Amino acid sequence: MWASALLAGLTACSSDHAQLDLTVAGATEAIIVRIEGERTVPWDTVAITHGQLTMELPVDSTLQTFYFLLFDTGGSMRLGIQPGDRIAGHVEASSPLTDYTLEGSVLSEQLQALYLPVLRSSRLLDSLDQYRDAHLSDSTDVALAREQRHFERLEARYLAHREEIQVVMAQDSTNLANVFGFFQRVGQVPLFRPNSDLPMMQAYADAFIQAYPTHPLAIIFAQETARMAAGASEPAGR
Repeated sequence: MWASALLAGLTACSSDHAQLDLTVAGATEAIIVRIEGERTVPWDTVAITHGQLTMELPVDSTLQTFYFLLFDTGGSMRLGIQPGDRIAGHVEASSPLTDYTLEGSVLSEQLQALYLPVLRSSRLLDSLDQYRDAHLSDSTDVALAREQRHFERLEARYLAHREEIQVVMAQDSTNLANVFGFFQRVGQVPLFRPNSDLPMMQAYADAFIQAYPTHPLAIIFAQETARMAAGASEPAGR
């Protein structure tokens, strides 16, 4: 609570905030964490009363502030806000695979669009795991054939997920929420790899740093892509 009080005091002079008005099913409490570059800062813990989460979220001096909501059911979601945003929507938070819809914020709507492929991939992974657990007594030959089918489905989903993310990012290429898309995975496999995707990552980093030269997320992403580029240019064996 002390962190939220301090942050409220720091932002009170400018009155920069966003209004959050969500209906939430399945959860009774949310921990709100602010994302500050490479670190996260706990901001508040709020009760969800009668399925309603209504509050003001302060915008910091970057004027593009990102939050992480952790529900007591294990579900979670990201929000991005700018001054004057009025976010309304519905959240299904009864399980760790949170499903939600919202409107009223360019950043949060982009985060939702980037999350939908994650949700599709996670649901497929869960369904394959459940099928495997239900067929533990299969013979070796049957199990091998099943795993081959599962691999093919996962490979197809991986490629589809990757394409879906690229389409979302290209539709609003300077949206800072896109930074989070570059660090997505399907299972344990990263969507984007420096050895094949570095030129695309550099192009986005340049766009971010040109549009938001002082924002920590833009700076960190630009520094990370520069580090990758430097590593890729070093002779092998060094």
